[in-house]
Amino acid sequence: MPWTQRCALILALLCVVAGQVQAQRSRDSSAIAAPPWRDSVRYGGGPSVGPPPSDYTGAKPPSTWCLRATGRASGDLGGPWTKTSRGWLRQVLSDTTDLGKVWRKVLGGAPRLAPSDSIVQIEDEAVCRDVAQILNRELLGWSVGPPPVVIFHVRDYLITYPSNARRGEFGLAVGMSSQRRIRGVAAW
Repeated sequence: MPWTQRCALILALLCVVAGQVQAQRSRDSSAIAAPPWRDSVRYGGGPSVGPPPSDYTGAKPPSTWCLRATGRASGDLGGPWTKTSRGWLRQVLSDTTDLGKVWRKVLGGAPRLAPSDSIVQIEDEAVCRDVAQILNRELLGWSVGPPPVVIFHVRDYLITYPSNARRGEFGLAVGMSSQRRIRGVAAW
């Protein structure tokens, strides 16, 4: 399928997902303010590995909220997903060209990384649960859950990847402020 058709398909799916989430929030949609990040959802052509894998199906809440990309614990992602996702994140956040500027904008104003900056994974279960609930309430709309997440802390910013976020064949990277407000959503 040509890139433009894939892009159009992904954008159409995002519109459907946004409509479903909006409908689930309240029966009286006239009283709901649009989310501040609504104009920051973009198809980005990001990594092709999709969302972080987990055994979450939506049948019951996950037993572990933080998926670990470190290779040290059960629920470990390790391997290709971690390598691709961290590498992509470092590449786009440290890119000084217009491409990097656009990606940082798509991620809601994510900071530009300096060579000395780190990408640190958050493994605090309470933080992961809180972030997962925000993503579910404002973006995903699972009725049981929400799914577990991978969260990377980059300076004063969070980049989150919800597991099994698919509504078709894509994954999400969600940029959040340190106050845990969604600032931008990138889909692929």
